[in-house]
Amino acid sequence: MADLYDQATEREEHDRELAIAAARRPVPTLPDATGGCLNCGDDIAEADAAGEAIADRWCCIECQEDWTARRARKGP
Repeated sequence: MADLYDQATEREEHDRELAIAAARRPVPTLPDATGGCLNCGDDIAEADAAGEAIADRWCCIECQEDWTARRARKGP
């Protein structure tokens, strides 16, 4: 039967393995900003004036979430 210290060591090793695996995954890159929303094509300047633009690539949070979800389904 493992004591408290053994359990803590196992947990630490598991967490370290997860962190190493996460660090080895490639970092996704975003396409360059084009001045238009990557999802719907609307003008980013108008959205920025309204305070809704996200990272100069999407006109609103809904478009950013939709674009990200479609990209995730598409795969790497």
